[in-house]
Amino acid sequence: MSKKTNILLTKGLKKGFVGKTVIQNAKRGGFNLKSSHFENNGNIYHDEWFADRAGGGQEIVKVGKTTYTRVYAGGTIPLEKLKALGISLDNVMTFLKKQITENGEKTRLHTDFEPEPEGDWQYSYSVLDKDKEIPLTFGKEVIKYKDQLVFVHDFIISPID
Repeated sequence: MSKKTNILLTKGLKKGFVGKTVIQNAKRGGFNLKSSHFENNGNIYHDEWFADRAGGGQEIVKVGKTTYTRVYAGGTIPLEKLKALGISLDNVMTFLKKQITENGEKTRLHTDFEPEPEGDWQYSYSVLDKDKEIPLTFGKEVIKYKDQLVFVHDFIISPID
């Protein structure tokens, strides 16, 4: 995977999920979902997902003639468990968006990343498996609050050709 592809995945995520592009309603195979789209100098980033507390989606990037997908699934623990910890789904998403904004190029890609805890909050991204022949990367993103797991996303990054 090229550096340009990694950059586009990060930039598109920051502009889409983090909220700097228009998030639209879309329909895929009869399912209602959310979508964001970003184009820059002929390069394309597209993300479609369905989730509130839990769910998944697919990002597709095209840089020149190279196309990759990053699929993901996961979410937060049940809302009543978040409430028992004294936090909300919005608190978790705010912390996640902060990590993406500040550390996007270090997250959800091909290397492990675990910044210092921020008060009661801890973020980590770990690469669980790689295959150079495909090339394929399988990773896991985790957020803990007071050492309690509150959010997980698993990712698979793969070429499309």
